[in-house]
Amino acid sequence: MEEKINQLISEANSYTFRNNCKTVSHGTFSKPSSEMQAWIAEVEDFILSNYGEDSAPWRVFERFERRSLDGNYADTFDKEKEIIVSALKSCLRIKPKQEVKYFGKEELLYNLFDRFHNVAKQLRHRYNSRNTLDIDDEYDVQDLFHSLLKLYFDDIRAEEWTPSYAGGSSRMDFLLKQEQIVIEIKKTRKGLGDKELGKQLIDDKERYKEHPNCKKLICFTYDPEGRIMNPIGIQNDLNKQEPEFEVEVIIKP
Repeated sequence: MEEKINQLISEANSYTFRNNCKTVSHGTFSKPSSEMQAWIAEVEDFILSNYGEDSAPWRVFERFERRSLDGNYADTFDKEKEIIVSALKSCLRIKPKQEVKYFGKEELLYNLFDRFHNVAKQLRHRYNSRNTLDIDDEYDVQDLFHSLLKLYFDDIRAEEWTPSYAGGSSRMDFLLKQEQIVIEIKKTRKGLGDKELGKQLIDDKERYKEHPNCKKLICFTYDPEGRIMNPIGIQNDLNKQEPEFEVEVIIKP
């Protein structure tokens, strides 16, 4: 962060009255260039984002009057620019507020996979034993996960047809079209253990590889009873990354 502050301070030296002025019949007056205005906007955003409106650097910056920067003499121009520089220099002496981490869409998606089991368990405990969603089969997993996807994604294509594979076609569970991610949902049950799950995932991989909007296939398997004996082995065998197609198997909890 210190490096960024020094860079903004250094950039201030390139904006002088001489290269930010206009000459008319009755004199020469300040007129900030588009580059200088962009620099001011960057400084403003930097201080607000990292220090906030209640900070000393922002209070210094607020003394800056934009209108005074345009149509005045050199001394007024230099005075207003110096206020901005002073605000930046105060940032070197004061610690920024705690940094807020912003998550990308894929990070949010993986957080849903990680927290899904906790959400499913919490739904069982409702006030006064009210009706709830019990996760009994694959369709229940799909319904709950679809609802969770709505938190972060706007364009969710559910039940889209996949290209024909081995003489037939089927429906995918969810397509995040903008992200080009397909999510296939499974829930273990009696008769769907390591061997059977592995075969299904291999078929899924080959089928979705041909889909024009699928650059990444995530196979999410919900295994609350722990029926999968070797989840790491299945993930290591089936996880695959190619230039145009990636497969990731996630087995939770």
